[in-house]
Amino acid sequence: MTAHGSDGRTPRRRALPGRDAQVGALDTARRAAADGGRFVLVTGAPGSGRTALLDTAAEIWRTAGITVLRVRGDGFGALLRVLHDECERVADPLLAGPLSTLGTLCAAGDPAAPGRLAALQQATAAAVALVARRGQTVLIADDAAPGLSAALAAAVRDDCLVVASTGTARGRLAALADTVVDLPPLPADAVRSMLTRRYGAPPDDAVLPALTTALGPLAGNPATVFGTADALAEDGRLTVVRGELCLHEPRAPIALPAAHPLVTALHARGPVAVRLVTMAAVTRFGLDDLPVFADATLGDLDRYGETVDALVRAGVLADGPGGAVEPRCPALAARLIADAGPDTVARLHRAYAAAMFRRAGSGAGADRATLADHVSSAGMSIPADRRTAEQLAATADEAVDRQPDRAADWLLAALRHADGDREADEILARLLRLLVRTGRFTRLAEVVRTAAPAGRHPDLAVAAALAAIHTGRPVPDGVAALPGGELMARLAHSWLPGTAPAPAGPPTRSGTGPELVRADELLLVSQAMSGGLDATAVPTEHADALLTAGAAGDLAGVLGLVLGEHRYGTPVDGPIAAYHRMHVRNARGDLPAVVSAAREADLAGALPPTLGHIARLWGAEALALQGRAEEAVAWWRSVPDEAPVAALRWWAANGPAGEPRTADEAARRLREARRAYRRQREFGGALGVAHLITRASALAGRFGLAAESAEWVATAAADATGDLRRVSTSTLLLARAFTGDEDAAAVAAGRVRAGGDRVALALTTLAVGRAVTDPRPWLLEARAAAEAAGSPWLRSAVAAAMRERGVRRPRARAPQPAFSATEREIVGLIRQGRTNRQIAAQVRMSEKTIENYLTRLFARTGCRSRVELAAVGLAPDGPVRGGLVPAGPVPAGLVPGGPVAGGGAERGR
Repeated sequence: MTAHGSDGRTPRRRALPGRDAQVGALDTARRAAADGGRFVLVTGAPGSGRTALLDTAAEIWRTAGITVLRVRGDGFGALLRVLHDECERVADPLLAGPLSTLGTLCAAGDPAAPGRLAALQQATAAAVALVARRGQTVLIADDAAPGLSAALAAAVRDDCLVVASTGTARGRLAALADTVVDLPPLPADAVRSMLTRRYGAPPDDAVLPALTTALGPLAGNPATVFGTADALAEDGRLTVVRGELCLHEPRAPIALPAAHPLVTALHARGPVAVRLVTMAAVTRFGLDDLPVFADATLGDLDRYGETVDALVRAGVLADGPGGAVEPRCPALAARLIADAGPDTVARLHRAYAAAMFRRAGSGAGADRATLADHVSSAGMSIPADRRTAEQLAATADEAVDRQPDRAADWLLAALRHADGDREADEILARLLRLLVRTGRFTRLAEVVRTAAPAGRHPDLAVAAALAAIHTGRPVPDGVAALPGGELMARLAHSWLPGTAPAPAGPPTRSGTGPELVRADELLLVSQAMSGGLDATAVPTEHADALLTAGAAGDLAGVLGLVLGEHRYGTPVDGPIAAYHRMHVRNARGDLPAVVSAAREADLAGALPPTLGHIARLWGAEALALQGRAEEAVAWWRSVPDEAPVAALRWWAANGPAGEPRTADEAARRLREARRAYRRQREFGGALGVAHLITRASALAGRFGLAAESAEWVATAAADATGDLRRVSTSTLLLARAFTGDEDAAAVAAGRVRAGGDRVALALTTLAVGRAVTDPRPWLLEARAAAEAAGSPWLRSAVAAAMRERGVRRPRARAPQPAFSATEREIVGLIRQGRTNRQIAAQVRMSEKTIENYLTRLFARTGCRSRVELAAVGLAPDGPVRGGLVPAGPVPAGLVPGGPVAGGGAERGR
């Protein structure tokens, strides 16, 4: 429970956050003991912090000169040892007599013998009274055994407080207690503070949600949180990066430590119990499945039923959906799966599948989907069989629309069982398309590695390139020999803007059927990423969206726009997935989540490393918007000032992270922008060019630098027109708007409003309000948007602009109806940019309850979105309703720090 410093010393224990009230209750009981004996019982689940609480209280009492005796063990003998040590410490001859009597009675045998218990209690009371006469005394029994209750009852005397701890307030100890101090789960804020103190850095925004999801009902248990976090740190997954505690691979399973009480309690019940809970960890498992499980493992059905009941009572298993039982938390399931190992898990699935086949052969029904799950999870432990391949493929066909992830697993198993059969090519084609559609690119890489040596299917080269791009791993050696393989391998290594020219020709195909990605689509992806889009072949609106995503380096966004959501799914893991999530969250105005996703992308080990650099620059922008300027400067300064990030680095360094204060300084910064623009163009690609143009235009307009304003508008116009488009028309509109063109401003702001991002809207209207003749409507809208966005920097910048331009705040209207404390807390968290899941973890409610609260808040306030709700009670003119337009397809990604819209946007929460 204690943290160790870098020199190996154990620091002084301190109260855990959220435990001050419990320490106070103990001290109140201690003071009351002067008027008569007191017995306090501290209750809480194993690992809930009972020992830490008692250690903290004991330290406080010793510092105050109070005698503290710690009892460890069972029965009167345990108390005798403590009193004997105290006698030797103080050298009190009067204690010798009662202790001698107590020792004789303890050695005599059964304390429950007639008359002996009373004699033991009398001798104990006399000894404790002699200790307590020298001053107040506290007797502490941590994790007290039931057999200690009689000895502790005898120790309750004037000026002696007895404190015992146990799991629950039941039994003889509870009957003795005058006061019960229960230790409930720690709230999320206390857990955050606890981790900060332990590791010396605050946790990143993704750490607590990941721990909360993995630990489930144990998420507020201090010992469990510490033990799990320490295990993650030992594995290198939990590290301090740029001042915050970060979790590498936050979507990978998080396991309980092997020594956790829940794990040791399970192992103490024997291998049958471990096997049952492991089965519940790897598949849906209920009481109705016990007969099949008993058949599969050749076990006794009645014994299995009794074991399941005992495990439920012990809290190892919990009730799941549809009558199933499941491990108490996902972290316990992850621990059991890791302990068992993949081979044992595969054998368990194989035995279960064999039992289901036997029962089906005898006429009993068998659920095809469950059987397919076990066969696919058994892997190569089941010999290849053509009929099995056919059954798996047929089952996958039925589930491909409803449960595409399961269907992909079944098709992969069918491919193994086809084993070179003539139907294998068709199964492979279906599997490749399904994996791309569901965004499972890590699994796609596994399929490519397995199927590439055979090299039959023409889509393998495209699949290999997509897998390499999304996982950051090199294309397998055999891919270059496939049809179109050389071209695809080249694309995989040149996806970042400017690192290589666009593909010169399409890959060839030797098969039939729908293509995974067409040659013209590949060319369009490459053009969008390199900032050289053939405008004659793409509608203007679609070209704008492609150029917006490409300028931000968002390959997943570009692929989503080109292929559509029915062919390309948002990637679920890997560096590209983390980077894309960063842009999606930026589009939502969720600034803390942007920083978290930027760290994740930076830590993902991306190839090439430039991806981490541009993630840091986006993170710097989000930090600056939150008012964390020093951190933002450290982030963008850690990125080398060179192509292909020269333009984006200038953008990050010249916005909220460090705006110029004078016209001369602004002119110097604009000269630096011109040099960064040239370096980027000479290198090739368009990464950050649009962002540089709009931010440079905003600086020129703000400081009235007419020549520079005209220069940047001309640059934007040249890049946004012609057959070869380099930036979107939105960039040209914003460049004109930021230099005082009110007609362009009206169109540009409308596009930003349609995107629904309050941060982008606040930045846009602020820049326009600083440049146009009549700033009032623009700055008032910027003020409302800044309040809704929850950005301290934006609020401060808008207030300063209003003072400079002489715009007064409007008079406050009637106050909003009163909200409950919970409603105000939820609105406050929305204002900070938190998601429903993060809010649920913060206030310790279910995500469904938070959704119900939001439904009622929308109805009460008349708000239509979260950004409107965030303005409730902040803006003097009430909730913002008139400034938002239902989100449309027009991108708003080229305002400084704005979002990237597109068909590849992250779906769901």
